[in-house]
Order: sequence, then structure tokens, then C-alpha cells
Amino acid sequence: MRLFIGFDVGGTHVKHGLFTEEGEVLIAEEYDTHYDKQLFLDAWQSVVAGYRQHNEIAGIAISFPGYINPHTGNVPKAGALEFLDGSNLLEIFGALTDLPVTVENDANCAALGEMWLGAGNEYDSLVCVTIGTGIGGGIIVNRELMRGSHFRAGEFGVLPVGKYGEDMHQLASAKGLMDACRREMNIPADEKIRGQDIFARAETDLHIQGVIDNWVKYLARGIYSVVSLFDPQAILLGGGVSTQPMLYPMLERHLEGFKFWDVLKVPIRPCKLGNKAGMLGAVWLAKQK
Repeated sequence: MRLFIGFDVGGTHVKHGLFTEEGEVLIAEEYDTHYDKQLFLDAWQSVVAGYRQHNEIAGIAISFPGYINPHTGNVPKAGALEFLDGSNLLEIFGALTDLPVTVENDANCAALGEMWLGAGNEYDSLVCVTIGTGIGGGIIVNRELMRGSHFRAGEFGVLPVGKYGEDMHQLASAKGLMDACRREMNIPADEKIRGQDIFARAETDLHIQGVIDNWVKYLARGIYSVVSLFDPQAILLGGGVSTQPMLYPMLERHLEGFKFWDVLKVPIRPCKLGNKAGMLGAVWLAKQK
């Protein structure tokens, strides 16, 4: 039985695990992301060494932020990991192991994971929109990943959705929602609030419910644009906010306000795989290679 080491590198944590080629999760752990390059690489290599006790390992699959050329490994922009901007990830990681390494953008990996074993496994064409600090996405057409000529396909966060051209990163992300709620509740910018607490409060607080509804309006504008551009069979929403049941009827109400939604309409569903989607998508790609 072939095994794969999976990594999902994020700005806060690096998730890692051991997977069978059928996608069964044997081990799943994480550690804090280091922003010193040598510490970052040392931690990664240490994890790989720990998994090498398993002799059946066929390769290492990495989900990584930024614009990535998966064929060459070049990453001009590495998301929050700016110390790796302009690097060649296949060369960097390849120098630390004798195992084959594959690397792909994290939102693309999440879309592939959901297509393989998640909410998208019944579809051939789908779009996955990830709602977090920013807005990301992955596009699957006929069960193939659409990367774009510059490996930037799915950069939905730059879609203008506001009255003055504000983009989805600013207005439709989870951060955008938290910022709007802070303003409504007069909470300082440095005070943490949790999304689940906001949605729980909205059940009895009409002011917060209105803030959420206004945020959903911006999200709906972006989703409408994505559906009209790519005509997928379904839209999948990822990120913690996607688990809120209140979100979906609000989205549908706003989308029904668009003139052609009755023609363009497709199902909108939450992702199923949670924080393992990226690793599973990376493993799926590694299997193909």
C-alpha cells in the first residue's frame, strides 16, 4: 500500500499528515508556522524524518499559498510567507528529502480534495470559494484543475463588489465581516471576536443580523459573477463561516434579486473536508504523478 506525506502550509499553522492513496487519514497533526526561513525548513524536514519510519511512502504532497507554477516550482508570491517570494519550492523542498515532491496552490488543492472525497465528488465541474482572511478559490472543469496562463485562476478576492469598487477581500471575507461587526459593536480592532459568536448573537440581535445580511450581499455579488463566468455544476463554500446554516438562505435571497439568477442558478453547498481538504487535494495530485 502506497502512503503519502501531506502538508498544508498556512500563515498561522502548518498542517501535516500521513495518507493512503485512497485518501484515508492515518495521522493528522500541525505546528506553528515559522517566519525565519531556516527554522521553517528545519521544522518541515523534521516532520518528514518522523514519517520515514513508514517504508511505503511514495511521495510528499504540499498545499502552499501563493501563485505557484506546479511544473517548475517557481512561486513569485508566497502569500503571507513573504520570505519565500521568488523561490523555487520544488528545489527548496527537494534538497531536504530524496522523496518525490509535488506542490500546488492551497485553494486549488482544497477544490481538488472536495472533488475527490468531499462535497464535490458527484460533479465534474465545480468552483470552490474559500472564505477566510481573504477570498480564494479553485476551479475544476471536467475534473481537471484550471490554473490559468499565469497560475492565478480562482483569484476571486479581487472581484469588485462594493459601491466604490471595493473587492471581495475587503468586503466579503471573514475578516470583512468581523471588521463590520466590530464597527457596529464599538469593539477595538485588536480585540478578538469569533465568527460563531457573531452568528449566535444574530439570532436575537437585529442590528448584527443586519450587518451579516449586508456582508452576505457582497458575497452574493461575487458568487453571481463566478457562476456567470464559469457555469459550474455547483459552488462549494469553504472556511469556518461556511458551516453557518444561516448563511445559505440569506445568500439565496440576495442571489434571487439578480435578473438572470433563475437561469444561471446552481446549488451552493458547504465544503465537507474541513482543514484536511488541502492536504487531500495535494495527495490526489501526487497520485496522478
